[in-house]
Amino acid sequence: YQKDVIEQHLQILKDKGIVAFGKVKSKLRDYEHPNEEALETIYNDVSKDNPMQLFLTDYNSIYVANVISVKQTKTKIIKAPKYYDDLDVEMWYVFDDLRLIIKDDFNKVRDTVLSNFIATNFNNRTYAVYGNKYVYPMQITMKEEINYFQKDNEDFKYYNNIFKTDLELQIKDILVDFVFGSEIFYKFTSNTQDALISAELEYKQNKHNPLYDFSSVVVKYSKVVETELYRFFRNLFISLIQYNNFLSNISYTIQGINYTLQDIKETKANYGTYKFLLKNSRIKATINEYIKDTSAKYFIFSIIPKFITTIQNIRNESVHGSSAKLNEATIIREKILGIKQSSFLSDLIIYKTQ
Repeated sequence: YQKDVIEQHLQILKDKGIVAFGKVKSKLRDYEHPNEEALETIYNDVSKDNPMQLFLTDYNSIYVANVISVKQTKTKIIKAPKYYDDLDVEMWYVFDDLRLIIKDDFNKVRDTVLSNFIATNFNNRTYAVYGNKYVYPMQITMKEEINYFQKDNEDFKYYNNIFKTDLELQIKDILVDFVFGSEIFYKFTSNTQDALISAELEYKQNKHNPLYDFSSVVVKYSKVVETELYRFFRNLFISLIQYNNFLSNISYTIQGINYTLQDIKETKANYGTYKFLLKNSRIKATINEYIKDTSAKYFIFSIIPKFITTIQNIRNESVHGSSAKLNEATIIREKILGIKQSSFLSDLIIYKTQ
């Protein structure tokens, strides 16, 4: 139905954390699914704690999705690509992770993954690529049971590796193993992970070119900080409002639109807004009363505003016409990654968790 089906689902998955894959009813099928009852039994047992593996293939490539719920109708909560709007979808498979098993290799798909499948409702025979009369979706078991989503770190998501080059995966491994550690890195959003990898790759490839414009590197690092700062302040201000509800009506303005502190649950603020709110006497007093850790308060009141000022000054120059220099990108990079100093991003995650 679309050439970029996986890409469209993957983008929503990265933005929302879950996405739905729709089983489109074939126009050629004028009969009921012969194994509907067996499938319904499976669907009813599917949950986040008891996920189902859904295999998606065009025979050239094969993916597996970690399905956490199966629905007949699509609610507002369920997100899916727009192209489904014009199709007859008979079942929605909501998943929170996606893994590429084999890409662009029909023989390997046939001889390794599909040959491990047993067609449960078709005489328990090995899955047959040719001459079959299968009706999809179909129930399978495996000769050798494989859980494609087994992992040591619960925050790790396989979908973040899909479509990345070997070089990008090498950069990611360095960030995980030698910079942040897995406990920190996998707590970043998918978009943060992607932006970090992209910024690092561009920085490393051009750091020896004195004429290179590092503006795009600065913008990528800035987007990383914007995303993770919002998550930090969202958690902080929600917690403060629960502690002191009078804070909920503190007002601020972004680009001429008025907001109150409780709006931060849904609306991302900007760098200047965070500095403005931290100067508010009621917010300052509540933070001092609510947070007991002295180092956390120092981080909030001193480290964050100073870093915001640094990145604002550098980013504003690069956005408004001046090319960003290597040394400017390096300043931001070293603060973010923790080169010769504490990592700003790591501290954000640590204090957010506290």
